[in-house]
Amino acid sequence: MMVGAPPDIDGFVIAVGDANLIVNGVPSVFSAAHFGWKILEPRLVDLPNVESNIESPVNSEELLALNPDVVLTNDPSMAEQVQRLGVPTVCITKEDPGTEQERDAATMVGEILGKQKEAAAYMSYFTNIVNLVRSRTQGIPASQRPSALYLATMPFRRNGPAMEWYLRFIGATDVAGTIPPVSQFSTEQILQWDPDYIIAHDPLDEPVINHDPVLKNVKAVQEGHVVHIPQDLNEWGDFGAPDALGLLWTAKYLYPQQFSDIDMDTMTKNFLSRFYGVNLSKAQLDEILNGIGGSTVNYGS
Repeated sequence: MMVGAPPDIDGFVIAVGDANLIVNGVPSVFSAAHFGWKILEPRLVDLPNVESNIESPVNSEELLALNPDVVLTNDPSMAEQVQRLGVPTVCITKEDPGTEQERDAATMVGEILGKQKEAAAYMSYFTNIVNLVRSRTQGIPASQRPSALYLATMPFRRNGPAMEWYLRFIGATDVAGTIPPVSQFSTEQILQWDPDYIIAHDPLDEPVINHDPVLKNVKAVQEGHVVHIPQDLNEWGDFGAPDALGLLWTAKYLYPQQFSDIDMDTMTKNFLSRFYGVNLSKAQLDEILNGIGGSTVNYGS
């Protein structure tokens, strides 16, 4: 049995191991906002929580009552707290997403769970997607490379370490790339950056962006280039098991001509079937890709 850190580490456990090994649930405030849990792993929504929110201090009594064999986390402070309780703990960092970190996370989880073969299969899939995206984006002229901003709202802030890697990898300009993660900024700063595309962290961020009186003058808003990134157990712009899909989705959205043959519906359905063991209905797939309250992505508009 293990306590996982939802959503990042749980996704790796499910993708390379077995969700039934996870004995803790998802904080209610998180599972309510992220409908993907109810579609992909509803069991985890109802299990006991050891945190009131993501990366909150651990409830020691709740954790010890679960009697886990190991705790997996991506938060060093949580790892220290749990280790003081005498529970074996492994910390998987998410500070610098990319191919090496993805490999390290999948390999480590595979070794802990005795699922090395499954971890290797996951990394083979991930590497194939990375190579596909590299082959189609590395020769794009600088004049055809757009600028983009990935953000969350209320307050406006930079979000998602994986998206930073996506944009860098595909050669797009990350207009917020010089400021630290989770840094807050004003609408006036966004206007000054004037990105070609805005990718929102959550479906509910879209109307906030589109209806803001200052942001109406931003190029991305004026041209209808505001969309949210898909989310299953977590947003694809954050570190996690679906980072291959997140990279491919971002590349297709910003370079639609180079990826016109890629069907994200099919890619998503196949990935979640293969690695999460869930065969989605059309309605469920629409929720994963388009969310509740978000717009349907129109690639190439």
